[in-house]
Amino acid sequence: MKLAKLSLVVGAFALAICLKPSVGWSTRPYSAMVTGQVTALPGNGEIEIAKQLYHVRPSSAAAKALSSIYIGENVDAVLDAPTGSSTAGSTAPEVVILTVHAASS
Repeated sequence: MKLAKLSLVVGAFALAICLKPSVGWSTRPYSAMVTGQVTALPGNGEIEIAKQLYHVRPSSAAAKALSSIYIGENVDAVLDAPTGSSTAGSTAPEVVILTVHAASS
């Protein structure tokens, strides 16, 4: 009888381990990505990509990368929230990661 209970416990543990990654991915927050050409760098923690202005989150990886990005480069910008998700009481999504396309440099 003890062997049957042990195999049941081992089986349940194996099932829990197998399900863990899929459970983790299903609860992962969505982050939007914007891809396009840099059309302006107005300063003050802002970047314009494809004629759309985005705010850069202070002290983020994007804020550090902003100093090495030039007008005309193609970039990927990861936002902290989906575009259009701001409500009347909240702020617009901010850029948290900026990556320059290798072909545009």
